[in-house]
Amino acid sequence: MISELRGYALILNTANGMFLRALDGVTDEQARTTGDGTNSLLWIAAHVVSVRSSFLRALGGSADVPWAAQFPRGSDPATVTDWPSLAEVKSRWIAVHAGFMARLETLTSEDVAKETRVPGLEPTTFGVLGLATVHDVYHVGQLAMCRRRLGFDRLVG
Repeated sequence: MISELRGYALILNTANGMFLRALDGVTDEQARTTGDGTNSLLWIAAHVVSVRSSFLRALGGSADVPWAAQFPRGSDPATVTDWPSLAEVKSRWIAVHAGFMARLETLTSEDVAKETRVPGLEPTTFGVLGLATVHDVYHVGQLAMCRRRLGFDRLVG
């Protein structure tokens, strides 16, 4: 992996572990629970998988997340017609994360400097990777709050 991406890889792998811990011990029924005007743990987790799969495709990889279209940014959870199980979300996350990290291993300095129309922190592939990283970390924090609301222990500490 090129040196420019090592910091991102560390953060993405840390977020991966926290994402998976956030789902540990939670039932599908608990995962669909909302509170205080927030989305459910299941909606947030499915959204993260959906968005990460779109970032993977933007990097030239492939991902199979059949329910991805139901979880775009700003969507209303009441419009979801076919909820995946938490186990399905976890399984898809593991595959998408592995594909994303494998793709990072292949990127060159020239690749990450290329301009792109994919939304990012800047209009380059490097900016796309930055947004993907920030997106994961942002939502892992939300998952941690959902866990606490459900009576589970915190993710860290």
